[in-house]
Amino acid sequence: MSIVYTTKMEAALIPTHNLSIRKEEEILFQYIALDQRSQYDPSLAHRHSYYEIFLFNKGGGTHQIDLGTYDIPDHSIHFVLPGQVHKVNREHGSYGSILLFSTDFYYLVNSTSTALPDRFLTAYAGGSPVMTLAPEQFAELQQLSYAMGREGAGATDIHMDVVRSYLHIFLLKCGLFAETAAYPTLRAESLLFGRLKQLLEEHYRTQHLPSFYAASLLVTTKKLNELCRQHSGTTLNGLIKERLLIEAKRLLLHTGYIVKEISYHLGFEDPAYFNRFFRKHTGYSAGSFRRQPQG
Repeated sequence: MSIVYTTKMEAALIPTHNLSIRKEEEILFQYIALDQRSQYDPSLAHRHSYYEIFLFNKGGGTHQIDLGTYDIPDHSIHFVLPGQVHKVNREHGSYGSILLFSTDFYYLVNSTSTALPDRFLTAYAGGSPVMTLAPEQFAELQQLSYAMGREGAGATDIHMDVVRSYLHIFLLKCGLFAETAAYPTLRAESLLFGRLKQLLEEHYRTQHLPSFYAASLLVTTKKLNELCRQHSGTTLNGLIKERLLIEAKRLLLHTGYIVKEISYHLGFEDPAYFNRFFRKHTGYSAGSFRRQPQG
């Protein structure tokens, strides 16, 4: 793996792409062939507001994800998290497919699943975003991806529920394959990130400040921010806010608690501040979000 550095000027010019091109649309999941024409050039550095999982049947070329540049082997799975900068330079003849899904699409239904797409990335060497699989393992994941593509074409609520179920199985299988593979010992940074995510899951309701997590792990806040950017594409503060928003959305959609009760449950002493926080990061007040139809 080679290291690639990005200047501040380049970082400021890196575009962020969304699943929905028009504001009136809300696309939560897509299955596309790797050769399908895109609205942008994937060989230029860019970010996404959603998860991308690449399945390379036939490899060739390189994939730059944040500070690392990775070869593209046959039968490999590449994971790109929301906010990570990446670009794909495929060789002629390489082919495969991509799964794209929003954070809400996965998390709002799987209320008992915590940070699953992120979590298994720390289960193998260095938290690498690339897994190279045995042909039979890749074939199993590919069949699941085909099933998601077929169901996703239906676009009804029932079809989307089936896609979510397949996606959950797909991610669990990825975690299983990663854990059972003969990878080298984890780097200290990857273990630390795993401990941070576990600590965040235990305390996100009562501890909203990055300083708490830094003190608990005996490292500086600056170190944790660097670690978070490397593994998730955002800062520790961003991870805390993301976890609070996920739980707030779950409670709004799946419980009868009033907004004031939810705000107190999530550690906000002032319900008005909670509402401002929620609106700033979602574009909706908590009450109006609850009334939105969910696909």
